[in-house]
Amino acid sequence: MLNDQLMLLERTFLNPRAFPEERYYSHVLWATRTGSVATFPGLSNACSRARDTASGSEAWAEVQRQLSIVVTALEGAAATLRPVADL
Repeated sequence: MLNDQLMLLERTFLNPRAFPEERYYSHVLWATRTGSVATFPGLSNACSRARDTASGSEAWAEVQRQLSIVVTALEGAAATLRPVADL
């Protein structure tokens, strides 16, 4: 049961929409990045691109989209771990 939970936990971090420009990457936690941050590369890259733009721009909309993807993945991971905590 524990191995199944770990497998499901890993799957919660896969999202094919996280990197629309990168066909082969879908992991929200670990993937290629253009910035210097090792985790949450989609969010990190979006923040780097939006840093010098006006709020309300398309770049900041991408930051919000990436943040939503990360939050959804973390909520899914937490829900996956709840049954393990009950053991």
